[in-house]
Amino acid sequence: MLPKLKPSVVTRFEREVHGKINHLIHIMSMVEVVNDESDKAVVASAIREAKQLIKQIGAARKAITTPLQEEVKRWVAKEKELVEPIETAIRQADTLIQQYNERVVAQRQAVLHKIAEEERIRLQNDSNAEQIQLESDLKRQVAMAQHSTDGVRKVWTFAVEDLALVPREYLVLDTQKVREAIRNGERHISGIRIYQQHRTVYR
Repeated sequence: MLPKLKPSVVTRFEREVHGKINHLIHIMSMVEVVNDESDKAVVASAIREAKQLIKQIGAARKAITTPLQEEVKRWVAKEKELVEPIETAIRQADTLIQQYNERVVAQRQAVLHKIAEEERIRLQNDSNAEQIQLESDLKRQVAMAQHSTDGVRKVWTFAVEDLALVPREYLVLDTQKVREAIRNGERHISGIRIYQQHRTVYR
C-alpha cells in the first residue's frame, strides 16, 4: 500500500513538480535542431527526466487517490451494512400496508357485492310479488266467471212451511187474482172495497 500523503507534503510536491516541468519544457524548447551528439544527449536527458517526472506524478496520484478509493469501498460496504436492515424493515412495513390495503379493498368489494345482491333480491321479490298478485287477480277473475256461469254460488232463498205462521207484513195480495174475480162478477171480498172508476177511452 502506498503511503498516504499529508496536505503539506502534497503542496510541496506540487511546487517541486511545477519547477521541474517548467525546467524540462524550457530545455526541450530551446533545442530546435539536434546537430551533434551533445545536443542529442541534452534532449535525451530531458526526455528521461520528463518520463521519470510523469511516473512520479502518477505515483503521487496513487498515493493520494488509493486511500480515498479504499475509503470509498469501506463506506460502500458500511452503507450496505447500515442500510440493509432498515430497507428490510421498510419492505416488511410496506408489506403490512399492502396487506391492509388489500383487506380494505376486499371488504369494500364485499359490501358492494352485498348491496348489489340485496338489490337484486329486492327486485326479484318485487317481481315475484307482482307476479303473485297478477296470478291471484287472474284466479279471482276466473273464479268469478265460473260462479257466474256454472250456478254453484250459494244464495239465500226460502220455502213456505206453514203460511198461517208467516207474519202479515210478509204476505202479498194477489192483485191479478182479485181483478180476475171482479171481471167474473164478484162484488164482495172481505177487506177489499170494490168500486167503479171513470176511465177515458180513446177511439
